[in-house]
Amino acid sequence: MSTGTSFVRTMLLAGGVCSAGLAAPAALPAQAKLELIPFFASYYALTAVAEFTDIAAGITYTERQTAAAGVGGRLRYWMSPKLGVEGAASYSWSGTSFASDDTADVGSSGLPGTLVHASARLLYRPARTNLHLLVGAGVVSRGGETWDFDFIDQKTEFAAVLGFGVRATVTPKLALEIGLEADLYQADPDGADDGTYEQKFQTDLLVTIGIPFTLAR
Repeated sequence: MSTGTSFVRTMLLAGGVCSAGLAAPAALPAQAKLELIPFFASYYALTAVAEFTDIAAGITYTERQTAAAGVGGRLRYWMSPKLGVEGAASYSWSGTSFASDDTADVGSSGLPGTLVHASARLLYRPARTNLHLLVGAGVVSRGGETWDFDFIDQKTEFAAVLGFGVRATVTPKLALEIGLEADLYQADPDGADDGTYEQKFQTDLLVTIGIPFTLAR
């Protein structure tokens, strides 16, 4: 299955659950004060890490993070019915792939790797909905074989985080929380002005499906 098809199917699933959750806010139990929310994630990179041009051959090569599965968790505390804070972290099995614009080159290659997203966020929940909005700041850290080279000395970047989540009741004791968040940051893996990489703006998307567990009310 292609990355594009996988992304569309994931978003359609998220949209369906979001619509169901927003349509029936009264079905949920009383809001917890403190929650732990483990989740599964789908990671997608909207932008390339780098582009390299072979001037002699007239070919441009593109390197980007691969779409991948991940896992993570959030620890959330609601200070009031509308405002909350949380810490979140996720681990994705995303390496990088290399492709060229040469029409004769129909293949691509890559190396395995990992991505860690960690952040602290402020949440806002509009009245009478199961929707919450979030804004925060954190770090994105790369690892694995694809970044295990001597000239790669900048594997961690600071990032801004924007997103939203919505909750839907499955049973009286079980709910699902669907989230979509974007990590926005500048990446320059080799940290050099005249190195192999140039600083490029990155947009990482995480689509998450989690199960909230109440720790305190």
